[in-house]
Amino acid sequence: MASAPVVVGVADHNGWAALVCVSVRDGLPEVIDRRRVELIEPGLPALPYEHETIGMNAAEAERLIQEVRDSAAHCAERALSRLRSGLGTAREIVSIALRTAPLPQLPGSAAEVHASWPVTVRADAMLYHDALCTSAASLGIIVDTFARGEERLRAAEATAATAERLDRFLSGLRASLGPPWQQDHQAAAARAIAALGRYTTLQLDKAR
Repeated sequence: MASAPVVVGVADHNGWAALVCVSVRDGLPEVIDRRRVELIEPGLPALPYEHETIGMNAAEAERLIQEVRDSAAHCAERALSRLRSGLGTAREIVSIALRTAPLPQLPGSAAEVHASWPVTVRADAMLYHDALCTSAASLGIIVDTFARGEERLRAAEATAATAERLDRFLSGLRASLGPPWQQDHQAAAARAIAALGRYTTLQLDKAR
């Protein structure tokens, strides 16, 4: 029997992320897991580009950035590995779905980051986004991305529903799932549903 496809919707933040796993049951999207995961180990700064490395000498700054990047990569891979293991063989994570990266790529040094304030305030978010994408790829998981604010429209299209119907479905999940079910979780679920439509057929109008 083939494994049911699962997409991990992600709402990533500086140092942590909300993960919402969506699969399919009888053509309907179904949230099967949600959790908060830490993307940095205790004792390390969550915003090294924007805060700690400003004013540091170059060598110290690069050492700290590398330590944080290594920790983020380790935490992201551990979180995805544990999630996949916990879902068991009946479910297969086919992709993770995130917002579009906040930067095209991370500059090569802290000094290059600090040369631009718009880059400085996005670089930490990019660090964690990159860690999630790289870790997923290393585990053989596809990465799907959606522009911020576009995920609900794409999810509606994937389920052959109106945007209003999708919003009712997402907000209504709080009743069955219980708290926490905030905007972050809904956005992550929308990303997951939008991506899941690429791997299976979804029809939201079957929902009661």
